[in-house]
Amino acid sequence: MCRSRELGMETDLLVWINGPFGAGKTSTTEQLVRTVDKIIVFDPEEVGFHLREWVPLPPSGDFQDLPCWRDIVGQSCAAFLRHHPDHLLVVPMTVVDDGYRREIFDIIRKDTDQILHFWLSVGEETLVRRISDQIIWPDDSTRDAEVRKWRFAQIDGAMACEERLGADTVVLPTGDASPRQLAERILAEVEGHETRARSAEAGTSAPSHRTAED
Repeated sequence: MCRSRELGMETDLLVWINGPFGAGKTSTTEQLVRTVDKIIVFDPEEVGFHLREWVPLPPSGDFQDLPCWRDIVGQSCAAFLRHHPDHLLVVPMTVVDDGYRREIFDIIRKDTDQILHFWLSVGEETLVRRISDQIIWPDDSTRDAEVRKWRFAQIDGAMACEERLGADTVVLPTGDASPRQLAERILAEVEGHETRARSAEAGTSAPSHRTAED
C-alpha cells in the first residue's frame, strides 16, 4: 500500500481511534499515514508527558485526570480541523472514561460535529498476550516492567468501556486483522461519512453504531 490515496476531503473530519492498550492503535495509525496523502496525526499522550513537567499531577498520577489535559486536547483538535480542513485528522488515544471523552468531544463540537469515533475491539486473552509480548522501553527493564504492569491494570476498565459504547462509535473487531486491514476499514467509514455529508445537509444524527466487518 503506497502513500497516494486522496480522500477529497470536503469537510473537516476527525478520526479518533480508541481501544485498550495493545489493541493496535499505533500500528493502524502508522498504516493510515502510509496510505493517506493529506493526514495529520495528533497524539494527546505527548501533551500529557509535557504536562507532567509543567503542572502538579493529580493524586491518581494519571494526566487524563487533569482538566487542563482534556481542555488542551479538545482545543488542539479543533484548531487542527479549523486550520487544516483539507487534511484527515487522526487521534490515536485510549480514553475509557465516558465523561472525559464526552468533555473532549464537546469542546471539538463547538467548531465541528464531524467526528468519527472508532473502538478497536480485542479479546481479553489476546490483549494479555500482546501486552506481555510488548517491549516498550528496551533500554530500561525496570520502567518497561512498570508500564506493562500499568497496562495490565487498565484491561478491566477498557472491557467495561466497550460494553457501554453507544451510537457514536464504530466498533472494529481486530481478531486476526492486520493494521492494513484495519486502516482500510477506517477509510471505508471515512469515505462513507463523506458521501453522507455531501448528500444529506439536514442530517444531525451521529454515525450509526455498528460493528464493521470484512
